[in-house]
Amino acid sequence: MSNLIEEAGGTVHRVNFGGDVGMHVAKTMWAIIQALGGEDPEALGDIPEDQRSEWMAKQYVIGTQAYEDDPTAKETIVLLNKKIYQLHADGDHDSALAQLYWTCRQWSYDYFDAFYDRIGTRFERYYPESETAPLGLETVLEQKEQGIYKESDGAVIFEGEPHGLHTRVFVNKEGLPTYEAKDVGLSIKKWDDYHFDESIIITGNDITEYMKVVLKSIEQFKPELAQRTTHVTHGNVKLAGGVKMSSRLGNFLRAVDVLDIAAEENEKAQGSRDDTQVLGAIKYAFLKNRVGPDIIFDPRESVALQGNSGPYLQYAHARAVSILEKVSSGVQPSGGSEFDDGERPLLVKLTEYPEVINEATTQLAPHLICTYLYELAQIFNRFYEQSRIVGDEREAVRARLVRAYAGILKNGLERLGIHAPDHL
Repeated sequence: MSNLIEEAGGTVHRVNFGGDVGMHVAKTMWAIIQALGGEDPEALGDIPEDQRSEWMAKQYVIGTQAYEDDPTAKETIVLLNKKIYQLHADGDHDSALAQLYWTCRQWSYDYFDAFYDRIGTRFERYYPESETAPLGLETVLEQKEQGIYKESDGAVIFEGEPHGLHTRVFVNKEGLPTYEAKDVGLSIKKWDDYHFDESIIITGNDITEYMKVVLKSIEQFKPELAQRTTHVTHGNVKLAGGVKMSSRLGNFLRAVDVLDIAAEENEKAQGSRDDTQVLGAIKYAFLKNRVGPDIIFDPRESVALQGNSGPYLQYAHARAVSILEKVSSGVQPSGGSEFDDGERPLLVKLTEYPEVINEATTQLAPHLICTYLYELAQIFNRFYEQSRIVGDEREAVRARLVRAYAGILKNGLERLGIHAPDHL
């Protein structure tokens, strides 16, 4: 989506929102302390660097289970949550708990940075929740005095029912900001930093109703922020077969797992684990679906050189380049100026590309590009079967069509974040 907007002339700031405070962090930290036998930062040195992310993910699962099943653990985790907020308030980097927290926080950022770099995604900055929470809390409490938010049973809420929505808590009974208040702070902070024309928030579709309440509350005191915000949601990625994944239970499908599974299938099919092909396969498999519903990911289908797949289009581009390399240089058009019956369908399809790009950009719908590129490649195949190119009297005319076709394939794939190789 960022690529599409940039190609249309927009200035895009890619930013990410990370949860570095809150109950999920407290649950993880509780389990880390249990695993290390206490608040011992030195013990973290025993965790191999290549196992840090998996180790922390495991602690989250353990901490979540303890929070739900063990009242004593739950009480400790609630207290730990307050302590972690206090670390930020005090600027504490020296206490044993602080050293544990800041080290593991950095491990998390390092992991995401490495992963984003691998898949070719970039962000100019992260907004950690610890940075948006104070502003969100301050804003909610200020607006409570104006009647926007209300006190209820020791917490601060926004009543959504008058707006056809539901009520949500923005400050809990402990006086701590919830996700809702942190999102209020994020919206204001982004506005202060960028004064944007539009803020496009992309999340899972499980928080659709949540975000409606957050934006409706913001609309009451900063209507321009809510009006300039677009919330785009996506489903979950599931492996073919319908196995349900759950981060709470620990049987979740990680992004790196998808890469590894696809690499294994690509090695079986093409004899290669090259990330260029694997990423092309995965990105296209996701992007060819309309944004919103869950995606059923079939690794074998994603790496196939036949059918509606990324490798099929990458191969199509490489083949077009190969054809052009065989075309005689300096050949002048001949055989008449009209396009024949074999050439005309390809020409017509080529002319549709600007309209497809415009529609995909306007609707924030990359799948429209995927559909178009696949249809274009199929039409080219029919053209190629019917029309000899190299050595034909119409070589120059047809070579121009092939060149335009290769250019559109390359441009379309690159807008999808997929490399268009000249050779496979």
